[in-house]
Amino acid sequence: MQRFPHRLAAARRPVSLACALGAVLVLAAGCSGGDGASDGADSGAAQSDGGGSSEATGAGASDGGASSDGGGSTGDSSASAEPIAVTPPEQKPELTDACTGEGAFLVKGEKPNDPALPKRDDLTLKVSLEDLTDDDGADLVADIDGTQRPIETAHVGDTISVDQWTLSVTSVCKDSVEFDLID
Repeated sequence: MQRFPHRLAAARRPVSLACALGAVLVLAAGCSGGDGASDGADSGAAQSDGGGSSEATGAGASDGGASSDGGGSTGDSSASAEPIAVTPPEQKPELTDACTGEGAFLVKGEKPNDPALPKRDDLTLKVSLEDLTDDDGADLVADIDGTQRPIETAHVGDTISVDQWTLSVTSVCKDSVEFDLID
């Protein structure tokens, strides 16, 4: 019985190897979404979501605090990218008017913020106003060195983490939005 133990072990190796390779393939398919159709927006969101929910930043100051708030879209195709999360305040501010006129940075129409936000690690962030909502919210777009990504609808008091910048919305008027740079 003990004469040929190495032959029995050798016969089991191909089966074990095949099972191990099969398990690796199944895990790899599960991690990549299974269909192989993963695009740059998915990988950008995994790096940084930029949301204040500390999920994402995914987006550095990100959804989870990763390295980039990049998203996969460039140019005007920001609508297809995963929006950057907005973190509401613990207590909603009691305002008679969302147009407070306060804030260090102004966004008016599609013009980028004025003054310009400071560079971080040789990256520039520009925020532009896409639309206003009926509930005093603002649909903004973040542009980091040409990579555009939408921001969830923001209201006065909300915090937005975009890569290495953290912004606080201070005013939403009929044609402009103002915010402060927290970080």
